[in-house]
Amino acid sequence: IEGWETVKDGIFSAVDYLRSHMRIPVSHLLPYNTLLVPLCYFFIRNEGKMPNVSQDKWLQQYFFWASLTNRFTSGSEGKVALDLGKMDQILQERAPDYQGEEVRLTIEDIQWRWFSTGEAFCKAILCLFAYFQPKSFHNNSMVNINNSWLKQANSRNYHHFFPKSYLNKLEYQDWQANTIVNITIVDDYLNKRKIRARSPKDYMHDFDLNNPDLSLTMKTHLIDDLSEFGIWDEDYEQFIEKRSERIFEELNHRLNPDLN
Repeated sequence: IEGWETVKDGIFSAVDYLRSHMRIPVSHLLPYNTLLVPLCYFFIRNEGKMPNVSQDKWLQQYFFWASLTNRFTSGSEGKVALDLGKMDQILQERAPDYQGEEVRLTIEDIQWRWFSTGEAFCKAILCLFAYFQPKSFHNNSMVNINNSWLKQANSRNYHHFFPKSYLNKLEYQDWQANTIVNITIVDDYLNKRKIRARSPKDYMHDFDLNNPDLSLTMKTHLIDDLSEFGIWDEDYEQFIEKRSERIFEELNHRLNPDLN
């Protein structure tokens, strides 16, 4: 009780960090609420100051390491206690030690990962999507991300870029259609009124006519080039391959910051 004001300040600092530095706008995107505990500890020990450049990259590394390994699915209390040691290393401006616990992420780990809003691995990738502040396909305006949109996997704001019903007609199985790689974050109106079950070539053609900044818009969804990503050819497997590579590149950048 006596320490509550200090703890409260640490929590607010941790939340501010997640919102500003990592651009995670809402709590429903957090892979684990438990992640707030080591971050709160860091800010209390750092006297509320925001991390410097080195500390920032190691905090982000820790966030994605814990999320992509599903670290807090069980035994959270003991693991948090261990992870405070990693926070101490970051406070001392030293890279935390992950020996024996490294993330050995591959593109294959991502490609056909079943999309679930209840799994930390998928939510880490959703956090990555949010970091790039996705824009509307329609007019390049900012997509409004709030908690009420993100509670379940069938939310209208989680858009399968190649719609599942369209892929089913092409005889793709559900496990192929419902991969995290096929997910983009869009506004509710766009998903229900403009896209529905149309092929990407069809609906993206409409957006191409009306949005002069479409190429820039798509980069905010980690889709760098519509032709290269197989959109105009309606090549789903090429899309999965290219977007998996793009997601892997960004995750690898965060997991191995000293190699970049």
